[in-house]
Amino acid sequence: MARTGDTSNESRAPPRRSCPNSRQSPSGRKLMTPEIELADVEARTIAAIKARLAMADIPDKIFPLMDRVWTFIRGNGIEGFGHNIWLYGPPADGQVDVEIGVQVLAPFPSEDGVVCSHTPSGKAAHAVHFGDYSELPRVHMAVTSWCRERGHVLAGRSWEVYGDWEEDTAKRRTDVYHLVG
Repeated sequence: MARTGDTSNESRAPPRRSCPNSRQSPSGRKLMTPEIELADVEARTIAAIKARLAMADIPDKIFPLMDRVWTFIRGNGIEGFGHNIWLYGPPADGQVDVEIGVQVLAPFPSEDGVVCSHTPSGKAAHAVHFGDYSELPRVHMAVTSWCRERGHVLAGRSWEVYGDWEEDTAKRRTDVYHLVG
């Protein structure tokens, strides 16, 4: 994910994509199964753009949306912006509802397609991933499997909270959440 406030192409996370059934990352590093826990999560206020995207279009569409959110935040002097947060609805017919946003400290008036929204609140399965963003599909699969094995019913929404940028991919933190009912 981009550094806070940085929308340059070089520091962007790749979007979710299918992941080979492998125990090694694309860089050859051994993959570790993330520790997963149930957490009570509070809603976080975000500045976001909502869209319905074809799964195949996510790689081309998600970063222009992030650029629009950051332009809006900077142009409106919104203070206290924080981590990039990507929310996903359940995929249906090859499409998914997304909210691509940035955490902010306070509500603001929606304008120019950027809305004041919130992450879900309630019980969620939570995993912390340190590593390359290309490994995130595997983390999501691990969380959904963990929920099934324990009888937790997925409530349809998942999201990723990207930590501060690190040049060293092994230090890049992404928190992955799946709301459970």
